[in-house]
Amino acid sequence: MAKKRGGSPLGNAPGSQNAQRSAAQATVSTLTRQLTSELEKSGQNAAEFLAEQFGLENVGQTMSWKLASGQTATFNEVTLSFEHVRDSTVVTFDINGRDQSLLTKESLEDLSSLEFQQFYPAVGRDVNGKIDVLDGSRRRAWFLLQEGRIKEFRILVTKDDISTADAKALAKQLQTAKEHNLREIGLQCLSIQRSDDKLTQVEVAKIVGLSQAAVSKAIKAACVDERLVNLYPDSNTLSHPDYTLLAKVMKACSDKSSMKKFIDKIQRNLVNIQAEYSLKEQKVAISSVIKSELKIAESKQVSDKVEVTPLAQFDSKGMFARKKVKGRNFSYEFGRLSKEVQTELDEAIKKVLERQ
Repeated sequence: MAKKRGGSPLGNAPGSQNAQRSAAQATVSTLTRQLTSELEKSGQNAAEFLAEQFGLENVGQTMSWKLASGQTATFNEVTLSFEHVRDSTVVTFDINGRDQSLLTKESLEDLSSLEFQQFYPAVGRDVNGKIDVLDGSRRRAWFLLQEGRIKEFRILVTKDDISTADAKALAKQLQTAKEHNLREIGLQCLSIQRSDDKLTQVEVAKIVGLSQAAVSKAIKAACVDERLVNLYPDSNTLSHPDYTLLAKVMKACSDKSSMKKFIDKIQRNLVNIQAEYSLKEQKVAISSVIKSELKIAESKQVSDKVEVTPLAQFDSKGMFARKKVKGRNFSYEFGRLSKEVQTELDEAIKKVLERQ
């Protein structure tokens, strides 16, 4: 009897299946090397080519979750490279609630175990070809800080159309890592207020499930200049008294120039603080330096108090003429004067200056 064509030359001999698997694995390895080589020659990005050819939803588990609206969404686990996470993922603050600008290397040190194993995948939704991260933005930030040293990032992604309300609710349900810090809660409250300017602080407090006093403190923290917050290595350690201190700095350094000078002075001290203190001790040391510089700024503010002198009295409401003096600088201010008077003043000032 003639043998069938196309079968394995080993037939049903003992160990034939293992041999076939080994041969197939060797072939796959060879093809992979050839593909990589050809992609390099053609100038194509390997990650983009594989995503285009095979899609991303080809690995990991599939989950179906019921959303707050009652609808169901299907999430597929995908594995992303560093380039994919960097270029194809985003974090929307109004939904995720985590201020990405505050995710420093120091604030993410508790995630060092990700170097060995990512126990839980992040969760996201596909929005116009980008993955909007609902949960796991800290893990994403840590992964990006590694700049490709860690090869894979796991995330559950849905392509189902999820409403903003469902996305917010899901992000809140999934949030099991560090609680949002005071500033992040304040930014969330401000976001809610912007969405409806008729909302009172009491109503905002009910929405976020906090007391009005807590919301007031959180909003105060959110209003502090981000540059001041970034002076600290880990913003999660900042409490209400810390933000009260920084708010005083903002009051003392009300213009851009004085704020920049203040921050520059603190940053010059940060080099020594980082070298001499442990991470836990740095916050106290930084606050101490800020308090010292604040006293100097406040005393200068008192000495530089603006002196205002009225130059004339007018019967018409809104008309004024006054001189302002601050330190060695002075200026003249006029309001609602006629063009004719303006022209006369210009000529008078010009004549005086020409004599100098």
